[in-house]
Amino acid sequence: MHLREASSGFYRWIVDVIYDARGKMYLHIGWEKFARRHSLEAGFILLFSYFGDRDMSVKVFDETRCRRDKHDNHGDNTDEEDD
Repeated sequence: MHLREASSGFYRWIVDVIYDARGKMYLHIGWEKFARRHSLEAGFILLFSYFGDRDMSVKVFDETRCRRDKHDNHGDNTDEEDD
């Protein structure tokens, strides 16, 4: 799955997806790195949009319900080591 910030088509994160026995989808490998880089915290709201062809966007809202945009140079760099 390619995950990107809704406001940015440039930064993409590769995230594996797994499905449970009921067909529910869960973001797996790669999600933790995305969450760290975007400083996600409990109380944030994430709004996902799936566009097909393994392409998904996410809007991040903080605990005050204000939209957060994170534009850094860490997206889709598969050579980068985890922190």
